[in-house]
Amino acid sequence: MWDKARRLMNPVRFHTGHYTPREKPARHLPAMPVRQCQALAGGLRNARQAGHSNRVNLNNDAFTLVELLIVMAMIGIVTGSVYGIFVSSNRSYRTQDKVVEVQQNVRVGIDFMARDIRAAGFDPQGTADAGIELATATKLRFTTDMNRVNGIEDTNRERITYEYDAVNNDLLQLLYEGTASATSETLIDGVSALTFTYLDGIGINLGNPVPAANLTDIRTVLISFTCQGTGAQGQTFTRTLNTRVICMNLAL
Repeated sequence: MWDKARRLMNPVRFHTGHYTPREKPARHLPAMPVRQCQALAGGLRNARQAGHSNRVNLNNDAFTLVELLIVMAMIGIVTGSVYGIFVSSNRSYRTQDKVVEVQQNVRVGIDFMARDIRAAGFDPQGTADAGIELATATKLRFTTDMNRVNGIEDTNRERITYEYDAVNNDLLQLLYEGTASATSETLIDGVSALTFTYLDGIGINLGNPVPAANLTDIRTVLISFTCQGTGAQGQTFTRTLNTRVICMNLAL
């Protein structure tokens, strides 16, 4: 009876969940099955290894101060190179733009002078005594009877002068010079040189200036026209055009 009561007061529960009457009372908790212990130990070991691996990966992914300095230096070099290329390209573009402007000025000046000089001496009625009145290296004045009546008048651009202003580096066009209606206009600025050369009917140079007695012998006018500009870096460049103008009306 006593043994039975003691077993009831101290039952022992195995992992199967059944009470064993004949088993002596246990003083400690039952031991965990071997497979569960092995599994638990393996899980703990794997967890420690995984945590150590994560710490190592974190350390490997970080940058050192030296690496950061090297990267910053490389970025600075690349940025400086790109900026240098940009500045050089911008200067080249601005210089080229100035070159185009100077070339355009030269063409416009040559075209203006050639068109008007070609008409010098136009006198359909033969009563206006039109022709070249003054011929020097840097100045040329001539007349045309554009309205074909009343001779040379101070209207209709019937008296035109082209002159190089060396002081202000300008090409001037003067209308009706020497009269009360005289006007002056700057056609082209930035001019560095203008030279007129006068030839007779067989190509002989009549000199500069052409004597008043030989003005009626002029048949061809050679024009050398030069303009200058300044580039983006302060450099000076020039463009020159030359042309030959045959004055057909002077031969009539």
